[in-house]
Amino acid sequence: MKEQVLGRLLARVDQLDHATLASLARKFYSQRNIFEKVINVICDGVVMIDRDGQILLANNVAEELLNVRNLRNMVLWKCAPEILQQIDLGQIQKKSIIGEVHLSYPTERTLRFYSVPFITEMESQIICVFSDITQDLEQKKKELEEERTHSILLLSAGVAHEIGNPLNSISLQLELMQNFIREQNFDEISESVTVCRKEVERLHGIIKNFLQAVQPVTPNFSDAHLLELLNFVIKFLSPELDNAGVAVHLTVNGDVPVVLADNDQMKQVFFNIIKNAMEAMTHEKCLSVSVGSDNDFVILKFTDTGIGIPTERLGKVFEPFCTSKKQGTGLGMFIVQRILHDHHATIAIESKTNMGTTITIKFPRKVHSSRMLNATDGDKIHNH
Repeated sequence: MKEQVLGRLLARVDQLDHATLASLARKFYSQRNIFEKVINVICDGVVMIDRDGQILLANNVAEELLNVRNLRNMVLWKCAPEILQQIDLGQIQKKSIIGEVHLSYPTERTLRFYSVPFITEMESQIICVFSDITQDLEQKKKELEEERTHSILLLSAGVAHEIGNPLNSISLQLELMQNFIREQNFDEISESVTVCRKEVERLHGIIKNFLQAVQPVTPNFSDAHLLELLNFVIKFLSPELDNAGVAVHLTVNGDVPVVLADNDQMKQVFFNIIKNAMEAMTHEKCLSVSVGSDNDFVILKFTDTGIGIPTERLGKVFEPFCTSKKQGTGLGMFIVQRILHDHHATIAIESKTNMGTTITIKFPRKVHSSRMLNATDGDKIHNH
């Protein structure tokens, strides 16, 4: 109601007497003071600029973050040139923009920048909000480093335990070989040598997976066609799948968008998942794979007819050295989860004993992607 009265008064300002004008001026001044007090208690930096970047209003936090006193009438881009380098100025006047700005003066800091066009009947203005996220990023980095250190310690302990078994086996076989040599029993020596070679190969696999787990490679992001990569892995594994008697059925539901991913790492993810499924199936060996998408994700589902995972072990699937296979290292799913985490993707597992397992991967779609992979020719790419 007060705003309506004020609007009517302003509409006939030329007709107002001196006393009324003075009263209006006092009200405007009072409201402006209240407004300035409100924005100065906000913990984030707030700046209002015109279309040319000239600062019309700024709170105390903004002056502190940009290290400039009395920002009013200054040009924002001159106070913080880094904004022009990291924010699309052509879009800032048209729509809301959010991004990160890295400042180097007077100290290194990272600000989250958020802007909203503010258009009135008279002119166009832009509200900019700055939040200092430097400490948040440092804390996140520290937590990731602590998590990595913990993982390395856990993996190291696991490797020491896992290596002990084949080393004991090799030691025993060498002792037997000594006895066979004394007795000149060469056939038994040959068998012991075969056992030793297999145990050495097992050691090599443990060490290889361990190094891969403790020395993660930063993803090399590029356009990735997940369906093409999946087809490649299935074709690569087809000799093993045929030999094991596993039938693979691939269903593609509509178009599969291009995503941003490391192509080699995604091949490794699919390889590990399919190998696990193949080794888990003992009868009615069928692996069903479906690929589709919604508004946010590309979704892949792998469903096998294997022995399933007991409820008590399901929560430990992604822990290092968690395996029920005699020759397994237990690092496969640990590596899969780490790769997907680096890609901001999620993985979920549903399983019941003797009823099989379903693994669901949700991979974020590439923003503003114009390239789509139209895949309608993969209903049954491998059927034993």
